[in-house]
Amino acid sequence: MTTRSVLIGIFATIILAIATPIGDFWIRGTWLASCHLPVGVLMVFVFLQLVVNPFLHRIGTPLAHSELVTVYAMTLVSAGISSLGFAAYFIPIIIAPTYYQSPENEWNITFFHHVPDWFAPLDTKTARLFFEGTPSQTFSVPWEYWIKPIAAWSVFALGLFLAMTCVCVLLRRQWIERERLGFPLVQLPIEMLGAENQNRAIPAFFRSPAVWIGIALPAIIHTWNGLQFHFPTLPRIPLSYSFSQYLTDKPWNGIRMLVAIIYFSAIGFVYLLPTDLAFSLWFFYLWYLLLAVVMTQFGLPLGQLIYVTHEFAAYQMAGGFLFFTLVILWRARRHLADTVRLALRPTGRQVSNRLDPTDRSSTERVVEPMSPRAAWLGLLIGIGTMTMWSVIAGVSFIVSLAVNCLFLIIMIVMTRLVSEGGMLFIQSTFRPTDLIRPFTGTRPLGAASLTILAYQEMILMFDVRSSMMPSVMDAFKLVDSKRLNQRYFLIPVGVCVVIAMVLSSITVLYIVYRYGGTNLGGWFFFGAPFRAFRRLMSMLLDPQDPSQYNILMMSIGAVITVSLAALRTRFLWWPLHPIGFVMGPSWPMILMWCSVLIGWLCKWVVLRFGGIGLYRRCRPFFLGLVLGEFLTGGLWLIADFVVGKPGHRIMW
Repeated sequence: MTTRSVLIGIFATIILAIATPIGDFWIRGTWLASCHLPVGVLMVFVFLQLVVNPFLHRIGTPLAHSELVTVYAMTLVSAGISSLGFAAYFIPIIIAPTYYQSPENEWNITFFHHVPDWFAPLDTKTARLFFEGTPSQTFSVPWEYWIKPIAAWSVFALGLFLAMTCVCVLLRRQWIERERLGFPLVQLPIEMLGAENQNRAIPAFFRSPAVWIGIALPAIIHTWNGLQFHFPTLPRIPLSYSFSQYLTDKPWNGIRMLVAIIYFSAIGFVYLLPTDLAFSLWFFYLWYLLLAVVMTQFGLPLGQLIYVTHEFAAYQMAGGFLFFTLVILWRARRHLADTVRLALRPTGRQVSNRLDPTDRSSTERVVEPMSPRAAWLGLLIGIGTMTMWSVIAGVSFIVSLAVNCLFLIIMIVMTRLVSEGGMLFIQSTFRPTDLIRPFTGTRPLGAASLTILAYQEMILMFDVRSSMMPSVMDAFKLVDSKRLNQRYFLIPVGVCVVIAMVLSSITVLYIVYRYGGTNLGGWFFFGAPFRAFRRLMSMLLDPQDPSQYNILMMSIGAVITVSLAALRTRFLWWPLHPIGFVMGPSWPMILMWCSVLIGWLCKWVVLRFGGIGLYRRCRPFFLGLVLGEFLTGGLWLIADFVVGKPGHRIMW
């Protein structure tokens, strides 16, 4: 880890922390950081390899692989914080109730008295200027009302980020070295780096004709459609088709929504997955739809919608999540027990780092990012910080501890979906309180706890497609793939996390006060706040009782998940993977099921008729599909910014 690589990583983080809110709120184009292979990070990586490094190579000081990996990891972990991982939801959510409260909705008298004065800006003029904009002649950001909430929420967020990082440290060796998960999203930067001993200005990956053919396909189509966006008289190349118009009659109306969308990047990554996993992803999505049709035909209750998923499916997925976590931890039990013993050992500061923790004769050691003692202590500090923060805000201790631990459990599974399943972005159909309510109802939680948790869950626990935890694990895999020393790796990463939090929050406030939230799109400034606080009002005014139906659905999901895991362990030929079941009809699969099906079919045909040799020869083409779609989306974002025309989004 060199000084210049750290400085380049910090500079790139600063650029992305400013550019990401501009893209999210002002241009409203392809999100720079809305998935776990962020477009902005990939653009920085390509720029370094194709522009900066050839210049440095010419003068004799090119960036080494270790330096490129350092920059990539620093930007990867911090990128999402500038978007949906923190800033994009945090700023609008905490001030929305102050603006939208009215005598009609009675927010002011129902839950406002549970909100501490340090928790959010409660000044009505500050809220009005935030949503309606500030006249240019008097433009200014009222920092005096924002400094305290930003500082307070940063404490909670940093506690969460610390806990996530420590969980990744504790599971790193198990997933990377013992189970050898595929980490599909890391394969592209690894291939782009190539071999360390290449003495070429341009890596071999970019000299492959197959790569450029793959890049050209999405680039040409998205470029044409981008021109059509700016010049509507041009014909458009369709990449999606909705079947919902044919699903209006019973029982097919139980499906509610079915749309086929082609994402070239999803096709490319699915090609890298094991065929059984890729098959399971689209199979279980269609399975849930078929189940909804059957239940509708026989008059069985589907339940209300939880986010975009029927209640019965959401709670089956929830049960699957909980027990899939147990499967994950059971497989890692020996490794975790080893870390506990080493953490409690008086003289042990470093992990033994045996390639097989059960092999006591192994002496090979690799430096870990953190010692076991530091990782377990950091996890406890992170959970303790979040819990005590919530208690000070007004949540009961037991509820706070339960919610925070449940969210980390959810994120362990989410991270596994990225590390093994190659999901470009992830979302759950439930929040931690959704897992508690079936057993307790809402009354025991208390009005104060529900109020604070409505903010907390919507900001950091609802839309986790930019959550930091999967990116930390991917960064560990990339560093491990190049056999780099990880001892000081987390220090510059932590610096970038703080920089991203501060700069993105400042940028969001500057943009929104300049233009007005109601003029910058509907979701962040209208849809998300009303989803959060209407749900809160429903729980406060119409308390829910424990639900045996939802407990039954969770039990069914748990049984199916455990059965699938057991069958995969016992029978090597078993074709169904539990990851496919726990993803179910979630938002990522609603968008990507068709692309997953196409990617699986491409790989099946290649292996069936060409074998492993043809699979390897086609691999650069499919990686090119990913790179082509991501770079085209990023370049169009720049072009739309230059011409000042918002709303052109290529992905998600």
